Amino acid sequence: MASGNTSAGSERRLLCVVAHPDDETFGSGSTLIKYAAEGASVYTSCATRGDVGEIADRSDATPETLSAVREQEYYDAGKVMGVKRSILYGYRDSGMEGTPENDHPNAYIQVPIDEVVAKVVDTIRELKPQVVFSFDEDGGYGHPDHIHASLAAKLAYFAAGDPSYEGSTLEPWAPSKLYYHGFPRSIMKKWFAMFAEMDPDSDLAKLNVDELGVPDEKLTTKLDTSAHVETRRKAIDVHRTQYSPLDRMPNDELEAEYMTTDYFIRVDPPVADSETGIIETDLFEGLDV
Repeated sequence: MASGNTSAGSERRLLCVVAHPDDETFGSGSTLIKYAAEGASVYTSCATRGDVGEIADRSDATPETLSAVREQEYYDAGKVMGVKRSILYGYRDSGMEGTPENDHPNAYIQVPIDEVVAKVVDTIRELKPQVVFSFDEDGGYGHPDHIHASLAAKLAYFAAGDPSYEGSTLEPWAPSKLYYHGFPRSIMKKWFAMFAEMDPDSDLAKLNVDELGVPDEKLTTKLDTSAHVETRRKAIDVHRTQYSPLDRMPNDELEAEYMTTDYFIRVDPPVADSETGIIETDLFEGLDV
């Protein structure tokens, strides 16, 4: 377990580490809104500008302007959610797994992990969050950028408090808790099966539903975010260049599950073997802040 600090004041501080503009909103936006509304200082760091993402019909962005438009969407959605600071590292989007963009020399997944970790360590040491979270180790659905961001977040979480770490000149800060945000596999299987029926030719329909999301038994933390649905909708609407999960949500039951509850795996401190199922309902549980 990282040795947590509280000397920077008693306010609660939360850092969400993602890969693309919209990940912070579509993935865990309700969590960010919840803690911002409760008075916590909420921060996001995003690796790429989303250069090779899709362009929804409702957007007037072009392939040439997409990265600039998505960058602004990232900042604007952060304001809607109450994010105190939205940080962008500016790497190039690597695209979906197996696409030619994976091999671009400037693609995020081509950047040595040590370089990315150093940036996240600097962010942690500057902002001093007690809680850090990112994607699960498989990136939710295997997206290579998500996986790269998750690994960088985990390594940086432990390195940030290490005085011997040589990748940063800032004073060490050890966060207290590390989480992976994830969607329960039971929900993802229902969701993507319906995607396949709606649009059998889409990339989403080709994913293996048995490998999507997080096995339900690995989830440790469940947050009630039902009070923040409307704010989440407003933030999702900001990302006009992208087709959101709501655009592809086949029924009200799945939409309610998506919008009113967020799930996490607690990575550090590690969960005892005797603890199974949901053991927390607050990311700051057990912390003196």
